[in-house]
Amino acid sequence: MKRWMWTVAAVPVAAAAVWLLVPSQADITVITAIHPDGTVEWVDAELVPAEENHSYVKELPGPPHVSKLAANVEIRTAFGCAGSHGLDLTWYGMGAAECSREEFLALEHPPYAPELTFNWSGEISEIQGRYHP
Repeated sequence: MKRWMWTVAAVPVAAAAVWLLVPSQADITVITAIHPDGTVEWVDAELVPAEENHSYVKELPGPPHVSKLAANVEIRTAFGCAGSHGLDLTWYGMGAAECSREEFLALEHPPYAPELTFNWSGEISEIQGRYHP
């Protein structure tokens, strides 16, 4: 009977460990600032249907967030950060043109409504901008 109780107790602990190790995401955001040291400020947002250009991004109420870029961050936008790429998208309209960390830090305008993925330490490990005409 005691072995059975240990098994039952171990299942929730294992599930919590897996949940903590899986990267979290912010599906739709507005990047409000990019700092030279790799700090990114952002707010949660939603896509709102619009008659012109299909949609616009509406910032949601709530506090702004601050995260650092991970050393191995992957950044993809629709046109690339340096503007040298043509349009490059995934099948669901997310940017597929890769950007370097340096190109991203030099941007004047951040990617449109990017999805952010975070590693276990809360750093941004992936940025994927959306296409917007």
